[in-house]
Amino acid sequence: MIEQLARELEGVKAALAEAMRTIASLEARSASLESALVNTAAERDVLARRLYGPKTERQQTSELQLTLGGLLEEQKRLQRELDALRPKLGEGDADGDGGEGDGARDDDERPRPKPKGRRDLRASSLPVTTVELLDAELERTGRRIGFEEARQLMYVRGGFRVLVRRVAKYEVELHGEPRALCQPSPPSLFPKALAHGSLIAHLAVQKFVLDVPHHRYEQFVMTAGHERLDRATMGRYMEQLGNTLGATVVTAMLDDARTTCAVLSTDATGALIQPGKKDGPMKRGCKKGHFFTIVADARHVLFVYAERHSSDFVAKLFAGFRGFLQCDASSVYDILERGPPSADTESAIQLVGCWAHCRRYFFEAAVTGSPIGVEGLTYIQNIYHADKPLAELAPAARKAKRGELVAPLMQAFFTWVDLRREEPRPRSLASRALGYAHNQEVELRRVLLDGRLPLDNTRSERQNRVPVVGRKNWLFYGSDLHAESAAAILSVVASCRMHRVDPEEYLENLIRLLPYWPADRYLELAPVHWLATRARLDPEELAAHAGPFTVPPPKEPPAA
Repeated sequence: MIEQLARELEGVKAALAEAMRTIASLEARSASLESALVNTAAERDVLARRLYGPKTERQQTSELQLTLGGLLEEQKRLQRELDALRPKLGEGDADGDGGEGDGARDDDERPRPKPKGRRDLRASSLPVTTVELLDAELERTGRRIGFEEARQLMYVRGGFRVLVRRVAKYEVELHGEPRALCQPSPPSLFPKALAHGSLIAHLAVQKFVLDVPHHRYEQFVMTAGHERLDRATMGRYMEQLGNTLGATVVTAMLDDARTTCAVLSTDATGALIQPGKKDGPMKRGCKKGHFFTIVADARHVLFVYAERHSSDFVAKLFAGFRGFLQCDASSVYDILERGPPSADTESAIQLVGCWAHCRRYFFEAAVTGSPIGVEGLTYIQNIYHADKPLAELAPAARKAKRGELVAPLMQAFFTWVDLRREEPRPRSLASRALGYAHNQEVELRRVLLDGRLPLDNTRSERQNRVPVVGRKNWLFYGSDLHAESAAAILSVVASCRMHRVDPEEYLENLIRLLPYWPADRYLELAPVHWLATRARLDPEELAAHAGPFTVPPPKEPPAA
């Protein structure tokens, strides 16, 4: 009897032990799920803050900003109540006015209006500017008998005008008989266009500097009572202008950036591309392309369109470049360092990390209340404060001072990162920030190798604002070719901003000058050299709205 009770007692103990183990397992699983729930809520707060919070990353974030994410649920609740009240109020579904991209294709079956032919500007009430083109030799040897007139719509600061271009006709003696000769018209990038180069430059600035889409500018022109100017015509002008600039000046700028610049900062942003005509009853959605932004030292700002954000395109884009490439941690750039080994190790591409991206991960952890995020921000803030006074030094002196002041702070930061990573913790925003800093340690330390390197590549991110704001206004590009044209125009106007060149005046002069300029000297027309090139041009030819240009001889290099 006692033995049986003992065996039953042992069985009860074994069952109790098994129950305790099950309870421990369930408690561990409950703790894991609770931790995952907390991390998911933190990530949700970060995403909500990106939607509703401030766009800048501040060192001190107010409680109001941190609780803005909670307004999302309140907004959804109010929207549900409003939707429930609409049937009672007798309201139907409102039809929203959807945006339309410039150059959008009309794929439905609506009849198209019949073309009305070329507009006659002689009936226009706009002010008139007249330019007479005379031939000096025929003025001396022949007799002027009249003019051939052509009219174009132009734009000067203050409003639209009509340009009347009068090309002189002469009567000369040829083999004893009188013959009529006409001076040839100056070559033009838009030989049969109704728009003058000044108007095309104005349209480019309106869209790519002021972010005014063509359909809005069309409404403005119509409302103001000016000459009719439809969006399709403006889109064709921009496409031709962008293709011309991309094949001439922008190509020369990109080659110069690859061969002469030591530091390139790059980033990429998305762009929606309208698909072709629909196949079948279903319409396809827009596809996604990408704009790569390149800031080349203090010389050029370049935009390059890519259909795919891939390693193959990156390898082709930076082929021939030897120097420092500052970028984010995207894997598409790894191919630049995985290429064949170079005999000259000093000339190989070296990827440089971005401390702003590193700080961003710790900032997202800090706004959710993580002590690691706050501590990491403090380390990175000390690095920026130590480096800021060194910005005005020469590159060699800046490199030496960074070794004294900044390098010890970086070493302390990465030592702290390694210690924190050894602590066991579940997946969270803090662990992601520590992992990013650890994985990018080599690239982040490379800012110490050259005094010309900034701590981050935010200068390329700032340039990305132009296409980002633009896609909010015109939503998409009509095709890959349209996106390539836009990238070329964006490159030119962004470089004008960098060198404080008036983009509208620059484009007007460039449109007139390009047909005369030698193909091997296109770099002289880039914004970085434009002020020096413009000073060598004839001021009277520049002031005229039409007429030929005299190309100055190439500038001699300075004596050794």
